[in-house]
Amino acid sequence: MNTQTKLLASALIFAGSVSTASAAAVITDITASGAGLGSFSYTDDGSRNLDLTKVFDSVNPIVLTFTVAHDTGPGNPYNITEHITNNTGVNWTDFHFTITEPNQGNGVVFTSFNSSTLSGFSLDSPPSSGPRDLNFTGSLVDGNEAHALFNISPFDPGAGNTTTFTLTQVATIPEPETYAMLLAGLGLVGFMARRRKESAV
Repeated sequence: MNTQTKLLASALIFAGSVSTASAAAVITDITASGAGLGSFSYTDDGSRNLDLTKVFDSVNPIVLTFTVAHDTGPGNPYNITEHITNNTGVNWTDFHFTITEPNQGNGVVFTSFNSSTLSGFSLDSPPSSGPRDLNFTGSLVDGNEAHALFNISPFDPGAGNTTTFTLTQVATIPEPETYAMLLAGLGLVGFMARRRKESAV
C-alpha cells in the first residue's frame, strides 16, 4: 500500500471519528401523565438546562415522557432542576425517580447519580440508588414544595430518528395498615405485660 493511500485512509477514519464525537441527543419535548398529576410545566434554556415544575394531587405516580432526537454538538448531560409540590392531603416519607426505556440498553442514566439532591430528603446509598433509580428518604409536609437537582444523559437515536424514555416519580406515605398493625402489636405487648404482672402477684 503506498503512502498516499495510507494517508487518505487515515484521514477518512479521523473524519468519521470527529463527526461521531460531535453527535448529541437533544430533548425536544416532555409530557406528563399519571393519576397523581395535578399540573406540569417545563422550560428549556437551550443550553441543556431544564426547569420542571409539577404538582402531585394524589400519591399516585406521575410519569414524564421525554422525546429525544439527534443533533450535532457535545453530548453533555442535561442539568435538571425540579420543583415538586405535595398537594395530596398527606405527608410524604420517601420519594423515588425511575428511568424506563422502551428499548433496554439504550443507556439513559442519571449522570453522577450520587450527587443528586432533593430538599428535605437524603439519597439512599447504592444499590438502592444507582444510575437508573434515585431513592430518597425524608419528609415533605402536605402543601409544601421540595427542590430536586440531578443530571440525565439521554441516548442519541441517530440522524433522522427519535426515541423516548420515561421518568416515573412516586411519593410514598405510610400505609394506614402499617399504623393499624403497629397499634395492634403495641396493644398485644401491653396486654402480655399486664398479664405477666398479674400472674406474678
